[in-house]
Amino acid sequence: MIETPEPILDHANPVFGLELRGFDHIPAAERNMRLSEVGPLWLGANLNMFNISLGCVSVALGLSLWQALLACAIGNLPYVYLGLASVGSVRAGLPVTTFSRAVYGVRGNRLHAFLVWLCSVCFEVFNTVFGVFAWLSLIGLLGFDRNGLGEKLGAVVIQLIVGGGIAVLGHATMVWLQRLFAAVLGVVLLAAVAWTAPQGHWMAAGHGHLAGWALMAALITGAGVVASQPVSYLYNGPDWVRYLPVDTRGLRIFRRVFWWNFLSSFALSAAGALWASLGDMSDPVGGMKPFLPPWLYIAFILAVIAGSVANNAPTFYSSGLALQAVGLRLSRWAATLLDIGVSSLAVLYILFVQDLSTMLNDFVSLLVVWSGPYAGVWLADGLKRRWRFDLAEIHPPAETTSPKGGWRWRAWAGFAAGAGAAALTMKSPLYQGPISHALGGMDLSWVVGPLTAAGVYALLSAASRTPVAAREGAEA
Repeated sequence: MIETPEPILDHANPVFGLELRGFDHIPAAERNMRLSEVGPLWLGANLNMFNISLGCVSVALGLSLWQALLACAIGNLPYVYLGLASVGSVRAGLPVTTFSRAVYGVRGNRLHAFLVWLCSVCFEVFNTVFGVFAWLSLIGLLGFDRNGLGEKLGAVVIQLIVGGGIAVLGHATMVWLQRLFAAVLGVVLLAAVAWTAPQGHWMAAGHGHLAGWALMAALITGAGVVASQPVSYLYNGPDWVRYLPVDTRGLRIFRRVFWWNFLSSFALSAAGALWASLGDMSDPVGGMKPFLPPWLYIAFILAVIAGSVANNAPTFYSSGLALQAVGLRLSRWAATLLDIGVSSLAVLYILFVQDLSTMLNDFVSLLVVWSGPYAGVWLADGLKRRWRFDLAEIHPPAETTSPKGGWRWRAWAGFAAGAGAAALTMKSPLYQGPISHALGGMDLSWVVGPLTAAGVYALLSAASRTPVAAREGAEA
């Protein structure tokens, strides 16, 4: 990091107070996060219906339960990328949408920042709708009209106020509350798994028993569906640990982030596969009712509601940072409020106009084509430069009208190569690439997209006479 004089803010990130920093650099004196808080933060964020729904898809592809569990394990391996990226965020003290400017350029990165915000809004909407559906199931059990306009609007308002309110306050409040979410949600979901595990149809398959190449194609495709979760975290997850002390050992950061994410996400996606083997899980909340006793089903519904809030709070938080990186001259909390407003309108559209399952499948399948290659480039660049950035270049003062760094062609060439490779090898409800078709429907986009982008960018940088890392190292 090329150090520049910067003011130190007192009480810049208090618990239950307003965080003062936004998408700018966090000085070492303001780093107030502990390594022990990383695990509960991620556990709380992962205990939600999205992970469960991804596991359900594995069984729907025709895999047996054992095969689906293998797909869930493979699909969660990309958390390795998140562990590496988190080390970079701590070293830089910056969110992803700020330090990725170093490779894409300040102006060039605005498109990616906008897409980060757009994808974050989609996840906010899905999480909120899951929570709303759970709330409507609960009031239906209590004898109220679950399809009433007032009931739906009330559920939306509660979800957005709680999750959005946490995000508006900021990082320290979010980290503190995630410990409570992790403990409560973990107990309830563990009880639900323990109750249903003996009922699991361990050799059941959605379309008969697969064998040979058809089995391999379904296995890799199922892993790709599950991988959409760790890949989706690459553009915002590293933001949440940037308050760790800058001298925290990289291996310790990597281990905390990787293992807490891998184990919790595998457990939840495996639970989804287990429950999909029991019966129809097209409604992942109502589908659990036949398999749980009434008291545990009510607790499960409450856990789903809380889980949507626990995942939405950090997503709202990073969405505000992304809006700042796009170029909106708003404070962090104001940008977060704007994001909450947009999400609210989108949630109402889903509830009253569009079907959630259709949009969820389309979104997940297309997400990997952008997010994997985007991350592959900045991961390669960050590792090459050892996460050392010129703050004056990538985070110029607000009054600067013509910031340095336009469209860096090497980064965009790497991204284009990765996105093209992902498009050729993907299989989705909207589109199937020719290579995927030739391989019998196997989806390899989640593997080849990030690796191709990183490899092409690394080769182009190595071929340059003044590689980015070497030039900025000399400047330092």
